[in-house]
Amino acid sequence: MTLTVQTNESMVENMLAQADSLRAVVDHQYGPGRGPLLKAGELLRSSRQIVLSGMGTSLHACYPLADFLASRGVAAPVVETAELLHFQANLLNPDTTVVLVSRSGENAETTKLLPMLRQRYCKVIGVVNAPESSLAREATHTILVNSLPDQLVAIQSYSGTLAALALLGAAFASEFEGSVKADLEAAVSALAHCVPDWFRFSGSWPGFFAHGVPLYILGRGPSLASAQIGAFLFQKVAKMSAIAISAAQFRYGPVEVVNDRFRAVILGSQRATAEMDADLAEKLIQTEGNVRWIGPDPGRRGVVPLCDWAADIPERLAHLFDIIPLQMAAYHTAQWQGFTAGQLKFAAP
Repeated sequence: MTLTVQTNESMVENMLAQADSLRAVVDHQYGPGRGPLLKAGELLRSSRQIVLSGMGTSLHACYPLADFLASRGVAAPVVETAELLHFQANLLNPDTTVVLVSRSGENAETTKLLPMLRQRYCKVIGVVNAPESSLAREATHTILVNSLPDQLVAIQSYSGTLAALALLGAAFASEFEGSVKADLEAAVSALAHCVPDWFRFSGSWPGFFAHGVPLYILGRGPSLASAQIGAFLFQKVAKMSAIAISAAQFRYGPVEVVNDRFRAVILGSQRATAEMDADLAEKLIQTEGNVRWIGPDPGRRGVVPLCDWAADIPERLAHLFDIIPLQMAAYHTAQWQGFTAGQLKFAAP
């Protein structure tokens, strides 16, 4: 019983502390972390091949950076660390820089991959929240995220990793001193207002989520990472089936599952595709599907936002925000179903 109370309270504390945690990340990256981050950016610029890798939440945190690098004409595949270790090792050569992301820096796949990277003379940029870890010690350059710590489930450390990777991208593009800092400052301020407001009303959300049917979470671009993490949290925290898929890919087959029991969350926070996502939401509702929307209100008939979306949320960091309602929904759904949010039965922490 004691474990239940402590774990539940810890997850709530982690969710509500995200503004403070992001402030700690930003202060570190523009303070003692500036030098290592800028050196890592230089290394990326000089690299002939870049691979982004992680496990769990760390894997999905890589996708927004991959999108950013692609926007600058640089292909940087995201490869799960276990796949890189066992099946895609021939990608690795002395011209490769691996951005290896791990909250602990000690998970089994990371510690097994590091010797292989040394043997193949790869350079490693470690992005980690544990300064004494194997990854922090052995990386060519180490970016310490400096997030406040989480209990079991990655909440504020995930947001902090997204911010650190966004700054790595900015350092690569020689934009570290540009508008990204102002956007991060605005994000800290917006989080301080959004998170308590969203949490205040989130207790009623299990009425939509907890229906014993798989939940679909649809996103695009950087927000596809939020869809993947959202599904991961529903599986890990609420012990329920959840499926993450791109909103575009959903049309090519999975749409056939829609009926009056169907439930989906659409992440419409990416401006470039918001109209297409709103069209999809309308069509799902017209075919008896149940849909909730996360992002700026599309103003479409019947499309119900899960929560208010503040006007001051920076567009380039929308994916840092649209995961938060899903964190809260997973927490409350676990509570509603009688599970201890964050307590694990089988999974690795």
